[in-house]
Amino acid sequence: MCDDNGEEFLKKCGEDVVDLAISNVRAGGLPFAAIIIGQSGEVIGKGVNQVAKHLDCTAHAEVQAIRAASRNEKKVSLKGATLIASGEPCALCVIAIRMAEISKVVIVSDRSEAAKHGFDYLWTYKYLNASLFHELEVLALDNDRKLLPFQLANINLRD
Repeated sequence: MCDDNGEEFLKKCGEDVVDLAISNVRAGGLPFAAIIIGQSGEVIGKGVNQVAKHLDCTAHAEVQAIRAASRNEKKVSLKGATLIASGEPCALCVIAIRMAEISKVVIVSDRSEAAKHGFDYLWTYKYLNASLFHELEVLALDNDRKLLPFQLANINLRD
């Protein structure tokens, strides 16, 4: 897991979140995963999309990772933490990220790439005050395997 602060930090974290998303797809879930890195560079929370598993429309990967990180840190505020997501957070997740006071988000795939692969949540942004998203520091991470979770999920959906 990406738990150091070396040069390869973001690359390793991106690989880890892709692997987590692939594992979730193989377990019958959706291709969304998130990892939260604390200020000291350690993983403090991980989550995958468990909406269907828990019959909970809020059990998105980012929300699950925030829940895990808050439990692990024993606090609600995750100020100074970085969230790394396999897909760009939807409006619900952006609000949760802001409520947790996370200010830096790293995405492996953006919302348009997810939509092109059958996971279109672009409509959620119409409910979001644009300033909430624009106040976040969002970085896109280049990763050769970033679309693999979506591709595997599409194969599973066809079967």
